[in-house]
Amino acid sequence: MQEVKLLRLSTGEDVIAKVGENDQGISLNKPFVIIPQQSAPGQPIRLMMSLYNAFGKNDTITVSKDKIVFTTEPKDDLLKSYAQNTSSIISAKTPGLITENSVPKL
Repeated sequence: MQEVKLLRLSTGEDVIAKVGENDQGISLNKPFVIIPQQSAPGQPIRLMMSLYNAFGKNDTITVSKDKIVFTTEPKDDLLKSYAQNTSSIISAKTPGLITENSVPKL
């Protein structure tokens, strides 16, 4: 089972993803880069998540082990935000019955 981890890459990027390992290095499933943003001077810094592999076909990429500076557990609020960004809850709408009273007037 893959665990969600926060990684700092040698490029300076902070990435959150479901982390695994393969022959080529560390596999990142559904990776998001974390971008700190400040709307104006004196305002609090907010964190934005953007797809790390926005233009690739797959949800999983592999990073060489030597490109990872450190790995750690993400804070709870960051983990919750990641879960919201990666969840795929689909609410199916079941059609209701058409009755004489619910037929629209034309």
